[in-house]
Amino acid sequence: MKYFNLIFLILGIIIYTKSEIIRSCTKSKTIALTFDDGPYNLTQKLVDYLIDKNIKATFFTVGRFHYPFAFETEEYQKPMKEAHDFGMQIASHSYGHILSNDTQEFNKCLTDMDDFIEKVTGDRPRYFRPPYGECNEECQERLKNIGYRIIKWDVDTHDWDIETSGTNEKRAEDSIKILKEEFAKEKDNYLILMHDTEPATVNRIAPWIIEESGMKEKGYKFVTVAECLDDQSGMYQKSDKSSKYNSKSKSNVKQSVKSNDINDESDVKQSDNSEKNNKSDVKQSDNSEENNKSDVKQSDNSEENNKSDVKQSDNSEENNKSNVNPSDNSEENNKSDVNQSSNSNENNINDMNQSNNTNISDKANDTVKVTNFGKSTDINNSSFAFFSTKPLNIYIYLIILIACFHYI
Repeated sequence: MKYFNLIFLILGIIIYTKSEIIRSCTKSKTIALTFDDGPYNLTQKLVDYLIDKNIKATFFTVGRFHYPFAFETEEYQKPMKEAHDFGMQIASHSYGHILSNDTQEFNKCLTDMDDFIEKVTGDRPRYFRPPYGECNEECQERLKNIGYRIIKWDVDTHDWDIETSGTNEKRAEDSIKILKEEFAKEKDNYLILMHDTEPATVNRIAPWIIEESGMKEKGYKFVTVAECLDDQSGMYQKSDKSSKYNSKSKSNVKQSVKSNDINDESDVKQSDNSEKNNKSDVKQSDNSEENNKSDVKQSDNSEENNKSDVKQSDNSEENNKSNVNPSDNSEENNKSDVNQSSNSNENNINDMNQSNNTNISDKANDTVKVTNFGKSTDINNSSFAFFSTKPLNIYIYLIILIACFHYI
């Protein structure tokens, strides 16, 4: 008997594993309202109504189906974000409302839609509804390998079938008739298919379910698909998988801040060096003025020499005296030359200071990019002096380690 029960258990597991499509809720007294094919021009009105009535629902969205396409229309993306932030579930209905038999195209369609939903809401969906509800065993296997939960429905309102009804008003009446028949059964739960692209649904069918069906008064609660399956925490993929936009943007912000801080410090250092260079230029200018003064003195001395030459022609004694004076003036000229030499030395020193300042400025700008788990940061070379990978430092590290182990 034990073996018989074990065989049935194994068969049950196999059947459950093979049947990947979820067609109904599991949580008692729940109604999961689901809307396909949006966001579109009526989605904002529906989301506003649901938020006003404090109702949670699930939207199986597409990116490129009705024109203008949702992926390039911010007006349609806005209600997606608002519904998500209110606690409603944003799930995938494929990117273009079609699934290709080609594996590469199949995967791209799903990835593009997940990227679009994550870009708008910040989360990557884990729930998926196949277009038209069609998904064979191969399709199910592919979706299972990706990690999706495949959702269908147990109540179809046929709100999309305007052709049969003729008008939106008649379509609303026909859909409400279907719902009345289903609600009369008072099943444990309901998973209802509708479309937020249909005027009959937004204007009449959804409001009737919430306000006039009487299901709320009977104790039913309107919830998301994930909640009606008791899987509210699994509504979206884990955060480590949904980091393509959020984490990267945060990383870029951090990099930008660090980079700007380091650049600002470098600019400050350059500014200080520029001030030093300006001071050096001022000193050079002062020295130039001193040199000019020295030249003026030389010119004056030359005039005195000319005067002494005139005196030589008039009086020989005075010429002798004047000969002494030129000798004195020569001494003064020699002193002036010495001063000029000193000033030249000062200029050379100033030039050396300028060169040193230039080197300091260059060092301030001398930074190295370091990659740390995907984050790029600018830092000074000197910060890594101790952790250098040069052979000498490696030997020192080894000696220290060996000494520590020997001590232990």
